[in-house]
Amino acid sequence: MPLRNYTRRRLLPRLVFSLSMALLPLLLGSVIIYWQTLRTLSAEARTASNEAVRLFDVMLSNATGAARVALLHDNEACDDATQVLREQVAVVPFVRSLNLTRDDDIYCTSLFGEFDERIDPSLYVDGALRMMAGNRVTPHYALLILRRAEGPHAALATVDGRYLSNTLQLVDQRSDLQLQVGGQWMDEAGGVYDGSPAPLPLGRVIQHSERFPYSVIGGFPAGAQWRHIHEDSLPLVILMFMLGGISGFVCFWLWGRSATPSLELERALLAGEFVPYLQPLVDARDGRWVGAEVLMRWVHPREGMVGPDLFIPMAERSGLIVAMTRELMHQVADGLSPHGQLLGQGFHLSFNISARHCTESGLFDDCRGFQARFLPHCPELTLELTERELIVSSEVTDELFDNLHGLGVKLAIDDFGTGNSSLAYLHRFKVDALKIDKSFVAMIGVDALSSHVLDSIVELCGKLDLMIIAEGVETEEQRAYLALRGVEVLQGYLFDRPMPLAAFVAALQGRQSGG
Repeated sequence: MPLRNYTRRRLLPRLVFSLSMALLPLLLGSVIIYWQTLRTLSAEARTASNEAVRLFDVMLSNATGAARVALLHDNEACDDATQVLREQVAVVPFVRSLNLTRDDDIYCTSLFGEFDERIDPSLYVDGALRMMAGNRVTPHYALLILRRAEGPHAALATVDGRYLSNTLQLVDQRSDLQLQVGGQWMDEAGGVYDGSPAPLPLGRVIQHSERFPYSVIGGFPAGAQWRHIHEDSLPLVILMFMLGGISGFVCFWLWGRSATPSLELERALLAGEFVPYLQPLVDARDGRWVGAEVLMRWVHPREGMVGPDLFIPMAERSGLIVAMTRELMHQVADGLSPHGQLLGQGFHLSFNISARHCTESGLFDDCRGFQARFLPHCPELTLELTERELIVSSEVTDELFDNLHGLGVKLAIDDFGTGNSSLAYLHRFKVDALKIDKSFVAMIGVDALSSHVLDSIVELCGKLDLMIIAEGVETEEQRAYLALRGVEVLQGYLFDRPMPLAAFVAALQGRQSGG
């Protein structure tokens, strides 16, 4: 923050402190990323194992049903029962063959009809399940045999091992899964082996089926955490280095500056140095202006234009952010309300608010006064909830937001997906819109994981009937990608940069005249 330097500091302690502040984010961030990666691997393996057990239970339930139908015909001649066996194999999913036994002798099969072969029930785990690497018909393909016995009769339903291996592969393509039945186990390639399964030291989890005697083992091989850090956390690692460098630089710069920055903020507020800049919001379909976000800028007499990241956090902590936002709304109303006819139907203006605003009763009066300035034209007013400070749901905040909704004021979550309270806000407050953070937009066409997250956010908004605003759109590829997925409103340098209020009015007039 541009504050007057009243005393000179010694260079060596200043450098040591700044270097420490640069290294601290790197050290803490590295520990947190490594710990979070191990937790993620464990959770991913557990989720994949649970899903595999669920799918295997479905397969074996189908096999159980087919075996139950087959046993209804255990007293019939094989010629009569064969048709039923073959019909079950044809219509029941996952069942490859179906056999009938009497006194542990296979006497009728869906494939050959009459048959004669002795089986050993002791090879079946709990007398019900057996895994084989293959049989005489398909020696190179594994199979899982379910045995259902009723007295001297039993039915053997075979599940094709290719279904099993495909399930192990497709449930989660990053973790390793193994199917264990008794003393045998199957890997994702479909191979069946005796003895203990291959080791999976990272995130290892064993999920037992509650219905059938088998288990699914999930986990990752040694060293997998580094590959996952590279795949999932490389942007965070880069961000840590950037934050470390920025932190060291800012600490070096701020070392000798005033210990009372709030005094400089108060001076700037009284001097009218905080001014509004407006960045248009455009319709993703036709590029039409449908609104604007009002951004606060500090035009310092010595330092020039100061970025909001440097003074907004201090303003929030000092409580001055409320008065600064009120002044910003007055300036926008003074400059824009005489041109209200240029805005058009549904044009909305958005302001950022913080936790401090939600404890001030004056926010409702500020919004009502702002709307009154634009009569008879009435643009929609949107308040964007920022997450630098957590907004706690209470009787005061709930009443405030209810009153604001009664005024027709919309609520939006800013930078959705980057803060730890975004989902909490969706649950607690009546949110009307979400703003997708520019970090996800920037990864379109670059990072598949971020694109998946972006698609999930869009899908979530669709299910919750929320308006979606994507900020940080800078390329035509990003615009086309978002428009294709139904994102209604876009914001970014591809369309317009934030501009002073006078320039914004001039641009509105130019668009109105077709210039």
